[in-house]
Amino acid sequence: MTESFPRQSAATRNFQLGAPRSFHINEAGDQVLFLRSETGRDAVNSLWLYDVAARLERKVADPRLLLADDGDIPAAERARRERMRETTAGITSYSTDFTGNLVGFALSGQLFTGEVKSGEFKICEVTGPVIDPKVSPSGEYIAWSNGKDLYLCNFDGTRELNLTAETSEDTSWGLADFIAAEEFGRMHGFWWSPDSTSLIVEHFNDSQVQSWWISDPATPSKQPQEVHYPATGTANATVGLVKITVSGEKKPIIWDNDAFEYLISVVWQKDCDALITVADRSQQNFVTFAVRETRLENVHEVTDHEFVEVIPGQPRWHDSQIVSVVDNRTTDTRELQIAGKAISPVGLQIMSILDIAENYVDVVATSDAINRDVLRISFDGSITELAQGGVATATATTAGLQVLIESRLDTNTRSYHLRRGVKTEHYFDSLAESPSFTTEVQVIKTGPHEVNTAVLFPRDHVRGSKKLPVMMRPYGGPHGPQVLNGALTYAADQWFADQGFVVIIADNRGTGGRGPAWDHSIYQNFVAAVIEDQVAAVTAVAAHFPDDVDITRVGVTGWSFGGYLSALAVLERPDVFHAAVAGAPVTEWLWYDTAYTERYLGHPEKFPEIYTDHSLISKANQLERPLMLVHGLADDNVVAAHSLAFSGALLANKKPHTVLPLSGVTHMTPQEIISENLMLLTVEFFQTNLKG
Repeated sequence: MTESFPRQSAATRNFQLGAPRSFHINEAGDQVLFLRSETGRDAVNSLWLYDVAARLERKVADPRLLLADDGDIPAAERARRERMRETTAGITSYSTDFTGNLVGFALSGQLFTGEVKSGEFKICEVTGPVIDPKVSPSGEYIAWSNGKDLYLCNFDGTRELNLTAETSEDTSWGLADFIAAEEFGRMHGFWWSPDSTSLIVEHFNDSQVQSWWISDPATPSKQPQEVHYPATGTANATVGLVKITVSGEKKPIIWDNDAFEYLISVVWQKDCDALITVADRSQQNFVTFAVRETRLENVHEVTDHEFVEVIPGQPRWHDSQIVSVVDNRTTDTRELQIAGKAISPVGLQIMSILDIAENYVDVVATSDAINRDVLRISFDGSITELAQGGVATATATTAGLQVLIESRLDTNTRSYHLRRGVKTEHYFDSLAESPSFTTEVQVIKTGPHEVNTAVLFPRDHVRGSKKLPVMMRPYGGPHGPQVLNGALTYAADQWFADQGFVVIIADNRGTGGRGPAWDHSIYQNFVAAVIEDQVAAVTAVAAHFPDDVDITRVGVTGWSFGGYLSALAVLERPDVFHAAVAGAPVTEWLWYDTAYTERYLGHPEKFPEIYTDHSLISKANQLERPLMLVHGLADDNVVAAHSLAFSGALLANKKPHTVLPLSGVTHMTPQEIISENLMLLTVEFFQTNLKG
């Protein structure tokens, strides 16, 4: 019997298992470390080595041999993995010295260290639980957080030292605070100096952050979990930095925390002063300081009257000058700058900085929002294309070597190859499975704003033979473009289409990749731009395929912001959208976190009417169409109260609807049975409610 796509997709974690990841090239350029599981259905990662000279891949650390049980993951590490959307087990991250020979990692809260050359690893008996361990560049030490304090010991596990000795129950050292991890993409809370003599360490205090309680109603004997959740308009954690020597001497790094309460990034490059970037609560003002011995020096500022975007990999030093990515509102370009001068061309949108070398900067960039190209931009402005015409990213270049990861529209696989310049020297084995079918997608421009819109029909559909119901599958939120030139992006969409639907994915205004004006078009107004562009998309697709699209039967479904969009669509435009499945929707923006919500909607005390306009709960009396709400009850990002309170408001207004609560499920749904059945139930819901 042929396995169904929902089952295969669920079992392979959306075809991610078995693929190589987390590459690290050592300084000598003679080896590449990476993580990979045994098969496309194995979630347990091992540490692997590619020997450049021998041209061989070999396993160097197997968690199944080192530790039989990977189930006892510390609570702080579980939270960290949730922020990272990490769905695998085993070795999920690792750290090395500059040679790449000495490696440290955590398994089940225990510290493991060892040598790549010998393949011998051991448990270090240290104070745990061990979270996010990092080997010093010299290989002499390893440091870690236990959720409360930052510890350090010799690499062999001897001479342990508590560097922070915190007495307050509300203060944690060496971890990224919730907002930094969830909204700014910063997953670490301490950084080694390049000479291995000291560390910069984050500490944060949650005492002023309100407590919420996440319970498991299906297990009434289980105690609810307390989480400090900084909801919109309420207090954030108080964040600070301290420079600590390996002997334990402390020197606070002081800036005006009242004016700049967000710690965005810390970068400590070789032979350079450390850079820290902070932002004010409105995120309209970002300042980068160089950490001198006894003072901070302001070396870079970015301001915007609406908000400043966080761009990965920057700012950084190059020859005592700052390399950064800055929005040029005049040319509508997110440009690469050195010392305030643009070196990238108008219209090329820089998505992230990968690496800075003596004569060039490697970036991920796009000129059409559909492709993600890896480009090498020289300081004279010349550009070398390292990967173009698909969806790509890459590691930093070390000793002339770089790992590129690429996916394209003409293949269901991703390639992972080691490059020297533009020449491929090795393709890393990927054990990831692929869908049993190929996707057939067309991308068109829709509406007055020329929204990138993907359209998929059933593969057996004969054009003009009959009109099909529509299933719109948007995300629609900031940083969330879905219309990309990679076939795996559309695997689930093709399966949904094959169930008898025209699937439409439209990247409305605000989704990113098309310049500052596009990103800022949703400022203080998610509702208008998002819904207008989705309506324009389905209307344009129906006009483009008049004999194939039944515009009287349109369903819409999405998760997270896409869940909000889906519910909003049937509330605001029931004349266009006739049924919705809303997964983990934000129904009340006052209950979502500070940084994300206030960045786009402003502070609720200053703009209360904006929050009322964006609340689904306030619109509950408008529901006229079938709606199914799906929500994980263990979700600590968009808490289940969003769907439950919305359901209560719908009930109070005598509006029939369906609620599907997922016990023990967070904002992710990696559980195989749940993931599979959600796809099947979505199809069943639309087949029932979009009958011709």
